[in-house]
Amino acid sequence: MNPSCQVVAPVFQDYRNSLIRFIQSRVKDSVDSEELLSQVLLKVYDHCEKLEDVKSTEAWLIAIAKNTINDYFRSKQRQEIKGEMPDTIDLKEDSIYEELEACIPSLIDRLPDKYGVPLKAYELNGISQKSLAIQMGMSESGLKSRVQRGRKMLRELFTEYCGHLIQEEGCSDCKKC
Repeated sequence: MNPSCQVVAPVFQDYRNSLIRFIQSRVKDSVDSEELLSQVLLKVYDHCEKLEDVKSTEAWLIAIAKNTINDYFRSKQRQEIKGEMPDTIDLKEDSIYEELEACIPSLIDRLPDKYGVPLKAYELNGISQKSLAIQMGMSESGLKSRVQRGRKMLRELFTEYCGHLIQEEGCSDCKKC
């Protein structure tokens, strides 16, 4: 066991009450709050080697709790969306999405290489952001920013070239994409 990990339990006990209050102020369900507190503890343990370098332990723990709460709400939102999905999908509608999806690689090629290359490698080729950052010789956070900016630029191009065609039953005009 990493020596810095031995301090996790005392640190967590010192801040447990403030963490549970913080979590409960955002998540009203007490069972979910306790579950999230447990997840925070696991994350703290997984990243305990960083504890020695942390300037403000409470701020670090709150940041972990915020991220855990955000993950919780994202997961909950995905579950709600899945619950709203129709049991049957109109095949005509499905083919429209396939046709529109076919535009994406050519639209990514229109992006500046600085954004298009990492976006294509991550989204289309499935290369992890960590591996991609190493390959490109940059930090993982820098790569994430480029991917996010690339997505935003792609969304704008998609709207420009194909967005208006959605109402027209598909993108038969993608030759210009």
